[in-house]
Amino acid sequence: MIVIANMIGVGIFTSLGFQLIELSDYRAILIMWALGGFLALAGTFCYSELSAAYPRSGGEYHFLNISFGKLLGFLSAWTSMLVGFAAPIAAAAHAFSKYTNASLGLNLSPILIGATLIILISILQSINTSVGTQFQIYFTIGKIALIILFIIGGFWMILDNDFSTQKTNLITGDLMDQILSPGFWIGSIFVSYAYSGWNATTYIIDDIKNPKKNVLRSTVFGTIVVSILYLCLNYIFLESSPAIEMAGKEEIGFIAAKNLFGSKAGLVISAAIAFFLISSVSAMTIVGPRVLKRVNQDYKIFNFGKNEDENNPPRLAILIQTVISVLILTTSSFDFIITSMGFLLSIFSTLTAASVIILRVKEPNVVRPWKVPLYPIIPLLYCFFNFWVIYYIIINRPISALTGFVFLFCGFITYYFLNKSKPKC
Repeated sequence: MIVIANMIGVGIFTSLGFQLIELSDYRAILIMWALGGFLALAGTFCYSELSAAYPRSGGEYHFLNISFGKLLGFLSAWTSMLVGFAAPIAAAAHAFSKYTNASLGLNLSPILIGATLIILISILQSINTSVGTQFQIYFTIGKIALIILFIIGGFWMILDNDFSTQKTNLITGDLMDQILSPGFWIGSIFVSYAYSGWNATTYIIDDIKNPKKNVLRSTVFGTIVVSILYLCLNYIFLESSPAIEMAGKEEIGFIAAKNLFGSKAGLVISAAIAFFLISSVSAMTIVGPRVLKRVNQDYKIFNFGKNEDENNPPRLAILIQTVISVLILTTSSFDFIITSMGFLLSIFSTLTAASVIILRVKEPNVVRPWKVPLYPIIPLLYCFFNFWVIYYIIINRPISALTGFVFLFCGFITYYFLNKSKPKC
């Protein structure tokens, strides 16, 4: 449930609008989303081997510490701590506020609604682990049920004779030209963002029973389920609405629902979609603070942990992430989250996949209860495609890439001062 809730969020209901700016062939778009699902599944295999061999919370931070050293491990944690979870939380809260106002006919401040949601979820997840887990399970089940009903209803309407007599919105062209175009690979960063979250359980290994088996099960099963849902949703979006109506728009779910079921039903469905974005905020509120807590055990950045019960949520870490999320909500845009943060997260997930190969060579005697199938093809393919996307971002979105590098430089300076201030033995 945590994996699925982390993956299904604001990305799937906004990304298509940005992709349609430069792409017109629906086949290229569906191939892009299928490729994203394959890469996410390949990533789950890599992370699952590492989780089984080195079972400790922290995700990329823990794995990169072992394979590449403490600097890269810290930089990945720096990214995860400050923006990796806080920024998507802010984006989901912003989307929730927009759809709440539209559905209820209100005109409240999006920042007020979004900040209230973030704070309330943080309080709930701070009560105890059991309450937070039950809340997460029920809301995620509701989200999956809603999406399945939307897909069933969408196909029902598309296959209806009255709807099918309308001119089809699916456009074809030169497929290979579109796949080889910069727009395809830039669009892939939106897909990567929409799929992000498949590695959620690797951040909370310490809180999972039998992690050597359950991390693999949760990541693989969650990724397969989400990939199928994403392909069905995008086909329905493309079939239900003209590209010109969706291009550059964020509210893709609302546009498709309105065209399929009518304006009133569209508002109801959009409100439900926004409502279940709560589970995305909740899932990231569970996972993110565990990373902060894990890093603090090594660097003592914040003065917490000594008086906290290991069986309770990391409350001060949740508070810190809440403050950062609200700050980002008031200062950042959706484009910033997708391009700059997607760029950074792609770098560290790629290096983590490469860690599978490095650690097989570096530590061949470590017991690996589960191994990546078709090794080393899977990790090499994952790294190749991600580096290709990163290259296109650097060439075609240099400002976003520069923003990411500046952020990493700030992390490097922080790492230097933290190590300099450590007392020498």
